[in-house]
Amino acid sequence: MALRIFDTDPDAKPKPRKAKVEYERPVFQFRSGMQVRNEKTRKMDPVSLANWRVLTDDPAIAEGIAELMGGTPDEYDPTKAMHLHVLTESPSVEIVINGSKAIEDKLILWGPGGPVHECDGEFFLSPAEDAGQPCGCPSTLAERKDLAKRRRGPSPSINVTFRLAGLGYELGTGKLIATAWSLAEVIHEVKDALDAVEGEALCRLTLEHVQYTNKAGIDVSFRKPVIEVLGSYSDAIAEER
Repeated sequence: MALRIFDTDPDAKPKPRKAKVEYERPVFQFRSGMQVRNEKTRKMDPVSLANWRVLTDDPAIAEGIAELMGGTPDEYDPTKAMHLHVLTESPSVEIVINGSKAIEDKLILWGPGGPVHECDGEFFLSPAEDAGQPCGCPSTLAERKDLAKRRRGPSPSINVTFRLAGLGYELGTGKLIATAWSLAEVIHEVKDALDAVEGEALCRLTLEHVQYTNKAGIDVSFRKPVIEVLGSYSDAIAEER
C-alpha cells in the first residue's frame, strides 16, 4: 500500500503500489507525543515531546528501551493494552527497516466509530464495496491539508515496522505510528531509498525540531519525525566487526 498524494499533482512522479507484507506483532511503539491533563480545563491536551516516547506491555522490553535510550519505565494507563511507557532521553535512534514493504501509508478521516474515509490519496481503500473507486480528494497538497485541518478530509496515517539497531535488535519488532504531513510528503523518497538497499537497511529515526516565523508574524515551533536511510545493515555490522 502506498500513498498517492502526489499522483494527482502535476509536479509529482507516480509511485507504483506495493503488496502488503505481514510482519510479526510489534511489541513496542514509538510515539512523538502524548495526552496530558490540563488542570484548568480538566481536559486532556496533546503535547509534542522533544524525545521519543516508547509504549509496550512487557516490563522486560521497557527496561531494555530505558537502558538503550534513557528514561524510566512507568505504568501510564493500566486500562491500555500497552500500559507501560518510557519517556526516553533520545530524540534520535538507529533502527533497522526491512524494505519499503515495512511501511504502510494511507490517508484516514476518523469518525466516532472508526474510519469514515480511508484512501491512498486517489482511490478508496475501504469499505470493500468502494475500494478502487475515486475518493474525491482534492489534487493539491495545500487543499488536502486545509480539509484535514478542518476535519473534513483525511490525514496521513503512517506505520513503519522496524527493529532497533545493535543491542536493541533482540528486543523484537517495533512500530512507528505517525500522522505528520511532513513525513507523508517525503515517505516515497524513504521507500525509494529502502528499495535501493539489498536486505535490511540501517536507518536513523529522529524527532527534528522545526522553528520559524510565519507570514502572520507568529512564531511556530514543532517537531517532525524524519527517517534517514544510511545503508545496508549487514554491511554496517561487518564494518563494526
